[in-house]
Amino acid sequence: MIYPQEIEVWYLLPAIRREISKSLVKNGLTQKNIALRLGITGSAVSQYLKEKRASEIKFDDNTLGAIERSSKKIAKNENVMKEIEKIIHLMKKTKFICKIHHKYDHSLPEHCDNCIYEK
Repeated sequence: MIYPQEIEVWYLLPAIRREISKSLVKNGLTQKNIALRLGITGSAVSQYLKEKRASEIKFDDNTLGAIERSSKKIAKNENVMKEIEKIIHLMKKTKFICKIHHKYDHSLPEHCDNCIYEK
């Protein structure tokens, strides 16, 4: 069994960081500055940008739009943690997290709602 929190930490958070890194580069930030804002190493940013890390998760257009909006706020020095939490909340609300959870944990029942806290 894989817990929903493990899905967030192992798969979603790295993939979100990957997309934020790509977006921040487009907004003119350096890899060093991105690393400082996200609280990760410059090597991690480099791997995200080259898709050598966290490349197995592909987001839908709705999620990519939310990540882009959050990235613009992060570029303006807004709270990174708050913006990432908004994205994860969206993934729970749209049940994107369920898709990923099922992909990596085949023991889940077909119609499970373990990752969804709001009914």
